[in-house]
Amino acid sequence: MAKKPGTDGQLLTMHELATYLHLDEQTVGKLVAAGKIPSLQVDRQWRFKRPAIDQWIEEQLVGDEESFVDVPDGMKLPLEDLLPDQAIITNLRSGNPIGVIEELAARAYTNGWLTDKPWFVGAVVERESLASTAMEGGVAFLHTRAKDKGKIGRPFMVVGRSWEGIPFGASDGQPTYLFFLLGLKYDRLHLPILGRLARALRNPATIAKLRALSSPDQVRALLLKEDAAVRSGTVPEFQAAAFKPKLDRTLRLRAIRRLQAAKAPPAAPARKSKSKRTK
Repeated sequence: MAKKPGTDGQLLTMHELATYLHLDEQTVGKLVAAGKIPSLQVDRQWRFKRPAIDQWIEEQLVGDEESFVDVPDGMKLPLEDLLPDQAIITNLRSGNPIGVIEELAARAYTNGWLTDKPWFVGAVVERESLASTAMEGGVAFLHTRAKDKGKIGRPFMVVGRSWEGIPFGASDGQPTYLFFLLGLKYDRLHLPILGRLARALRNPATIAKLRALSSPDQVRALLLKEDAAVRSGTVPEFQAAAFKPKLDRTLRLRAIRRLQAAKAPPAAPARKSKSKRTK
């Protein structure tokens, strides 16, 4: 039964708690309704004590079979440990949500980071069925609700990019272009890493660059640079104006060649007919 709040401790609203946990409000609401998050009611509105939430997070961090000190601190773990070059797919072949999840999970399974691909894909799809993890701006952070450590070989992240974009249920109704599949194994890693990524990608310019870069090593380098800025607390302010990504020189040349190739065939017969008339 809900109790009246005490004078000590900061009270968070549902929206503030969702932001604090880096989850959407619908997911937080379901956890609260199920009694899984410590809460109280004030004037028939859910409120949450910050110290109680921090303690709840700590209790979720590691299972009984793992020593807390053996699990890396998600705020200190370098992103390069989770993101080798082979974890980046610059041109996703899939054109639908389940296909994207399958393709990203297959990359993790092929590299030995994931030991049970069918379970993992099913768990991610189940999580997406609750509420899409696609955010405004064309980015999605895919993950599971359950952290079954026995089915994940090592904490990993796989990044995939779709050139055309895929409808993924984002709140702004726009396609999603960048997909981050998180198999971080422990909650002690999951929440901090998710928060770091969200901060690193809050700048539309960063998203535009990631959509435009041509090679996995360029994508990786930019992600590591932005994450380093987040960890050092030097994330710059940005103008929130919308804009389209600018292609780098390699991609511009490819686009020009494709356009020239597409225009060349119909132009050829026309030239031949003119030459015949001249003769």
